[in-house]
Amino acid sequence: MTKSANTTSDQPTKAEIVFKLLSSAKGASLGEIAQATGWQPHSCRAFLAGLRKKGHRIIRAKRKDDTSYYRIDKTSGPAATDFAKTPDGDGTASLKQEAA
Repeated sequence: MTKSANTTSDQPTKAEIVFKLLSSAKGASLGEIAQATGWQPHSCRAFLAGLRKKGHRIIRAKRKDDTSYYRIDKTSGPAATDFAKTPDGDGTASLKQEAA
């Protein structure tokens, strides 16, 4: 479903809500993300994976009550991708394998 050109929305998108939660110093648990967005836990995890894929470093830690929480690491640059570490150095995955 697409937004109509006639409607203007002052409400943030769900992605913006999650990004704001993860950008806070205390981060957010999967339960907090699910409650804020109405998403199922697997959708919350998929969103985190998507952020990682886009180069964001996501830190996972435990709170005092043993609940895992996630936050975006702002202290370092974007995460390096596996493609940047290829032996070819051209950023493409190689199907060649070294013979033992």
